[in-house]
Parts: sequence; C-alpha cells; structure tokens
Amino acid sequence: MAEVLQITPAALTRWQRRQADSNEVAGDRGRPQAVPPAARERIRGCYEAHFGQWGPRVMREWCLREGLGDWCAATIDQVIADLKTSDTKPKAKRRYEVTRSDVMWSEDGAGFRRRRRKRELVVAHDEHARYKVGHRLVPGPAQEHDVVTYLEAAFEKYGAPLVMKHDGGKIFHGDQMQALLDKWQVLDLTGPAYWPPYNGKKERSIRDIKSYERAMRRRGVGRTLGERLDATIKDLNEDRPRPMLGGRTAREAYEAGKGPLPDRAELRKEVEREQIRLTSLATCRRQVRGARRRAIEVVLSRHGLLRELGDVSRDFSSDRRTD
Repeated sequence: MAEVLQITPAALTRWQRRQADSNEVAGDRGRPQAVPPAARERIRGCYEAHFGQWGPRVMREWCLREGLGDWCAATIDQVIADLKTSDTKPKAKRRYEVTRSDVMWSEDGAGFRRRRRKRELVVAHDEHARYKVGHRLVPGPAQEHDVVTYLEAAFEKYGAPLVMKHDGGKIFHGDQMQALLDKWQVLDLTGPAYWPPYNGKKERSIRDIKSYERAMRRRGVGRTLGERLDATIKDLNEDRPRPMLGGRTAREAYEAGKGPLPDRAELRKEVEREQIRLTSLATCRRQVRGARRRAIEVVLSRHGLLRELGDVSRDFSSDRRTD
C-alpha cells in the first residue's frame, strides 16, 4: 500500500497509528469541560469566602493543596471572571481643542542622525491650526539659546501666544527661556512628566516631519537635510489639506482662526488666583504639582479658548457615552 501511495512504510505506519487513536475517542466527541462542575463550585465558593482577595494564581495553589486538579491560572480566572468587581472605574480619556489661533503654541525637538553626526530640529506650532510658526536645525543636541533664538524670531513675526506648552526638557526651562516668556507675557505650560499624549498634537507633528523627510531621502530628493526639512515644513503648512481642519491647510486655518484675545496681564492674574485656589483644595502632592497646569486649562476654558470635545476612549458602554 505504501508503494501505491508513493510514501514510505514508516509514514504509513504513523498514519495507521493516528487513525487507531482517533477511533478510540470517536464516541466522545466535543471538547471536555476543563474544570468539572463540582470543582468549579468549590473554586467559586472559596473565592467569595475570601472576599475576592485571592487571585487566580493563589487559587491555583489552593486547588493543588485540596487535590481538586492542576489547572493554569488563566483557566481558573475564567471560572471566577463574573465574580470580580472593580472598585474604581477607569478615568475617561478626554480631548481638548484650542478654539482660536495664537492662544497656545507647543514646541518640541526631533533628532536626526547622519553619518554618525546628530542634528536636532526644534520646532513650534500653533495648537489650533497645527501651523508651524518657527523651526531651527542645529548641529548636535539643541541648547537653550537655540530655542530662545528661533522663538524670539517667531514672536516678532507672528506675535506671541498667550500660552507656550512644552515638556519638562531642560532647554525649555532655563533662565534665558523664562526671561523671554516674561518679556512677552507668555504663560508657561509644562506637561505632566512621562506623559507624551498631553502634547499629542506636537508628537504627531514630529512624526509627520520625520516620515516626510525620510520619504524624500529614500527617493533622492533634496541634497541636504536642511533642504528636505524646509520642503517638509512647507508641505505641512501650505499644501496638505487636513481632515481635522475641515479640509483646510494649516495656514488657512491659522489665518481664519485669528481673533481678539484676553488681556495678557489680567489673564496671568486670573491664572495665579485659580492656581492658589486649586492648591488649597489639593489632597495629594500630584495635585499640588499639577495646580498650575490645571489653572491654565480652567481659565482658558472659562474664556471659551479651550473646548472639551468629549470622551475619546474606546469604552463604548452606555454609562460613559457622551453626546
């Protein structure tokens, strides 16, 4: 038979053995229950008897001690899944949108390494329109004076924003930087430590810049890194229609979004009063550290310059739905 089927005798023997094994269990078709009903009831009773404080791995060891069976923690977790209760609901993720141009700018840096040499691009954009108001490519890691130089040029060209947002990088918090912001009466907004999504638009902007520059380089367009970055900024500012901006380019949205802004001195005083109020109500050190940031958000929302768009989490349950 093996010769007719053009296979080796050993392969035929293995196939016959498998057929014999399958015939022995053919009368009991279907996947058997992993945990018998009696053991399932004891596991659930033990879990409730200990107020839900024994996890699946602890329950596995208990099953071994009681001689119930040797099941993995994942299997036991399925047995007690409907008995678990969450003490706290996860906090809904919110999205905020700046409603007018020149209310808030954000800045960050992006590193580029060519032939073992690093160059860094520091760039700022308007949070309302995603319009790149200024950028500078510097050799090596950027220093504080590089940030001050390109920001001052942007302030003189477009006017200073009410708020400048950035992360906790050292180059954004030196004496020169603080002197520049005080000179133009710009509020300093620092994002939470280790939380890049707070500056999400800027992070996405950096990703777009790197992606476009990399695509140009692979196609041999642009002789230098500076030329490619200038072309990239032009595409993002002048040419690319943005779905989030209703199909407009960043420049069109920036120009259309200009309007009257609150008095800077009064806005600063209002933020300081709100910060004092939030600090007095703080119940932990984290709230004290975030009082300044939260005060700026509250005051901008009060003036209609910062709008909450609702819950953008992926939890679609009805009790967290927002209209």
